[in-house]
Amino acid sequence: MIAERWLAPIDVRLLGALEREPNLVRAARTLAIGRDRAVYRLRRLARLFGGPVAVGRRGGATPGVTRLTPLGLRLLRRARGGRLGSNRWTGTYSKLPSPRVTVEGGGILEVAFPGREGRRVEVEVDPEAFVVARARVALSARNALSVVIAGLQCRPDGTAVVRARWHNRSVRVALTTGSVARLGLRPGARVFLYAKAVAVRRVASRGPLRS
Repeated sequence: MIAERWLAPIDVRLLGALEREPNLVRAARTLAIGRDRAVYRLRRLARLFGGPVAVGRRGGATPGVTRLTPLGLRLLRRARGGRLGSNRWTGTYSKLPSPRVTVEGGGILEVAFPGREGRRVEVEVDPEAFVVARARVALSARNALSVVIAGLQCRPDGTAVVRARWHNRSVRVALTTGSVARLGLRPGARVFLYAKAVAVRRVASRGPLRS
């Protein structure tokens, strides 16, 4: 079963950390992840985008240096300047049987943040945070949204925006054109969007949400 993800938020943060601190261990430490996980993310990006996004140096005058390649810099600039807006929904928070938000109009999102029972909240999920699969797969993500693809927009830079419908509301997903082709995505197809509970963030309210 094929499941693809585009540039995830952790990838953007890792590339940004390497731009500021060209040392893999220290960059990973700033993100509270291990070196092995950072190496995995960089190798994954290299496979996904067809080339290394960072190169390391073990010897010479500056040992231990890991610098972004031109591809890595392009991905970082694209992510910073051309990110899609997050998907936002409003619903009711409940603690049991596990923290979750019952979204208005249908659907439940498992969350990781604390809240007050019965409180109306607004949540958001980044388009890059979804894993897309053509059928149900065994993943650690606690949210599995069954959606129907409404439209596709493939861009010249190799990225794609997928518009889908979930309980009659719009969901945007960011992928690569390669992922779209490998998954065989097309309007009208039913797919599953997977997202971890930590990817569902609470939006800070500027005032009380009205019912």
